[in-house]
Amino acid sequence: MIVCAVDDYRRMEKLVRFAAEEAKFRGMKLHIIHSSPGGDKTDLEEVEFGEKLLADAEKIAGEYGIDVETHFLLRGNDPAKDILLFCEEVNAKLVVIGVKKRTPAGKLLFGSVAQQVILHAEIPVICIK
Repeated sequence: MIVCAVDDYRRMEKLVRFAAEEAKFRGMKLHIIHSSPGGDKTDLEEVEFGEKLLADAEKIAGEYGIDVETHFLLRGNDPAKDILLFCEEVNAKLVVIGVKKRTPAGKLLFGSVAQQVILHAEIPVICIK
């Protein structure tokens, strides 16, 4: 299994295409995930955005003739924890995530989902810029 985590449209297509190519090459199923906090921390607009993002990602991955599933994670976790837990749940062999440039102060104040996934994942992590 390959897991591809998407959070916005800026890098989604690039991430999904890379992950789909890897899934096809390796003969693996692709799981595309999107995480939101859930509960009263997530409004209707966020839910609609996540559903559309995943639908568009699934359409792109479908072009590769692979087995693909999408998952909208609304479990009350921060995105890094959701990604890591989901990878464990499906016994993923690889996770594909996006990275973006941040200032040192931005990293200090807000942390980095990518950094947490890289540091704590027990499987290979491929970062796409």
